[in-house]
Amino acid sequence: MRYGKIGFGCWQLGGEQTVNGMQNGWHVGPEAQRIKLIEDAITSGIDVFDTAQAYGDGISETLLGTAVSRSGQRDDLLIVTKLSHLNTFAPDEISWPTFLSCLDDSRRRLQMDVIDVVLLHGPSLELLSDQVRALFERAREEGYINSYGVSPRSWEDLQHATDIGFGTYLQWNYSALERRCDEQFLSKLHRRGQSFIGRSTLFRGLITETFFRDGPACPFYDARDQLPQVLLAKIHEKISALRPVAQALDLTLSELAIGAALLNELSLCSLVGISKPEHLSSVIKVRDLPQTKLDEIKSALEAL
Repeated sequence: MRYGKIGFGCWQLGGEQTVNGMQNGWHVGPEAQRIKLIEDAITSGIDVFDTAQAYGDGISETLLGTAVSRSGQRDDLLIVTKLSHLNTFAPDEISWPTFLSCLDDSRRRLQMDVIDVVLLHGPSLELLSDQVRALFERAREEGYINSYGVSPRSWEDLQHATDIGFGTYLQWNYSALERRCDEQFLSKLHRRGQSFIGRSTLFRGLITETFFRDGPACPFYDARDQLPQVLLAKIHEKISALRPVAQALDLTLSELAIGAALLNELSLCSLVGISKPEHLSSVIKVRDLPQTKLDEIKSALEAL
């Protein structure tokens, strides 16, 4: 048997960005290099790509759309985006024209008449309403999208979205360090016909050799600088316990984390943020590990 699959997370591809005076983006290469990275991922067989309007204020969607269009493989891919800009409206301000205008922004940037999956992006609970659900349903019925759902901010918001059955896709954190979306929870979604997409597989890029080496005082100069020192110290302590496991398996910390996510066969996929060729190489390496190696990763993690 094989386990799950890895999807391409496109947040980092949006590049540097400041939101409310805070760094919320990433240092990445020129746009041509980022487009080629997506093209190389498609060539390698990765077929799920996740982006959002807020990633680089539309740049991530634009680059993904360009790469997918060039690839000639649109029909072989699952494209997921998130309507971040809907969060700027109160629920009673979101009419069909407002909703369609927001959706059309993504369709234009992605160069797609139909988007496979469209999610609300960290919405308030007020946006998870019957009114907004009806707008998504209309978009689906009129052929603008195939499916919809939610990428909530908190565990509590995820549970609420699950309880009310908002759409057929739910996206939340899933990693070697975050397992509240356990087998019981994911099995419940599966029985309901809902699909789960794991995000933050590397815990905001903290399950890495670099963070292990440099520790909580490490200056990131990107979105991670917003994380509190208490959380950074806690994560560093946890990955320090994982590192001997990774070394025993001849893997880096990131590769171990990708392998841990790959073990989750109840998810549609687990997303890994990819912004450099070496990131893609690590994903391909772990994805192509023999079954016996994946079983070793599973046994080692269960023994912790």
